[in-house]
Amino acid sequence: MAGDDEMVRGRAERLEVLKTLLANRDVTTVEDVATDLGVSGRTVQRDLATLRRSGVPIEGDRGRGGGIRLERGWSLGRVHLNESEALGLLLSLTIAEKVGSPLLLDDLRSITRKVGNAFAPEQARRIRALRDRVLVGKPASETVLDTYTPPTPAVTRAVLEAFQTRRLAGIRYTDRAGAVTQRKIEVQLLYYNVPVWYALAWDRDRDSVRFFRLDRIQQCSILESTFPLRPARDFLGAGEPDARTM
Repeated sequence: MAGDDEMVRGRAERLEVLKTLLANRDVTTVEDVATDLGVSGRTVQRDLATLRRSGVPIEGDRGRGGGIRLERGWSLGRVHLNESEALGLLLSLTIAEKVGSPLLLDDLRSITRKVGNAFAPEQARRIRALRDRVLVGKPASETVLDTYTPPTPAVTRAVLEAFQTRRLAGIRYTDRAGAVTQRKIEVQLLYYNVPVWYALAWDRDRDSVRFFRLDRIQQCSILESTFPLRPARDFLGAGEPDARTM
């Protein structure tokens, strides 16, 4: 198993080096790249196919010894995002799209697609699964805004972790009447009414669907127990009719 892990890491590192080589050259050949990497031409061809599947736009001339290059104007970039950061970026782009700026709308859709394509297939599937559990609705009403204050970073981080890892969350919550209760909740979906976030949760104490405004959560701790996903329809019906997933 250790040898397999080393092979996977070695290939991942080689793919990064290959992208850097292509970014630093106007044009090169499979033979030159194979020499630089110390591998066979067949290995380079397989690596190029892997990069293309992950969304890297590599062009190539036909025939033995034909040149290979990155698509003109494509930027390699130096930013490496984990799944949590990728979800945050995609969420921000989706919210910007929801605002509906005609000046940026086409670019936002293109950027969202490229970010989604930048991850390995298994990672992309996990990120899509998380995005499907996020709802974006209308802006919050004036009534809600009158009592809204931004939630603390500690609370938002903990709620997001509970959402992503599907672990039970213990929260200290203040309801609209000012009553404070301790609850154990399953954060099944997240729901955004600009600028107010809600956790659409299964309340273990009430044995039913409940909305929890994040700015009303005073404390949130992650518990050891995990939870299964419940049918989305049980939660979608509790929100706005026109709310949509990311």
